[in-house]
Amino acid sequence: MKQRRRWARLGLLLLALAGCDAPGTPGARATRAEFGVLYGGQVQERDELPFELDESRQRFGFRLTLAPAPQDAPEVRWELGRPGKGRRVADSLGQKARPRQVELGRASFRPGEATFEQPLRFAPGDPLGLWNIRVQLGSEVVIERAFLVFDPLERARREATEPRSDAGL
Repeated sequence: MKQRRRWARLGLLLLALAGCDAPGTPGARATRAEFGVLYGGQVQERDELPFELDESRQRFGFRLTLAPAPQDAPEVRWELGRPGKGRRVADSLGQKARPRQVELGRASFRPGEATFEQPLRFAPGDPLGLWNIRVQLGSEVVIERAFLVFDPLERARREATEPRSDAGL
């Protein structure tokens, strides 16, 4: 019996030294974290998203996948930062910028489920421009990136009026 405990302790020590989590320990790690357009069970990762209010035409959000599936319910928190509106305000360095709007969210994995998907949506009046998304699983940041939200009609109009370049051919 003592010999078995010694081997178990040695195994746990080796796992700790190797930087691995022992089975069943808290602190699940995301094996896959994706952000973009949610499309047919997949996530199309994009740096630019068209501003689309109709969710039947476009849904965007993020998906986290854990392996193995957690037996507890790890917490997921996110911040969605929008460009600021209104007049510019000076920050602590004297730089003037519009105050950014931040939407905070919080949810948890379901015990035994390996995938967590969170759809996000645009609202009427949301600004165009550079947005930011930050997603945390427990205390670990798994997604942190900027993306551009644009008006697809304006972009199509602008592309139609710009002369096409033949690249010097």
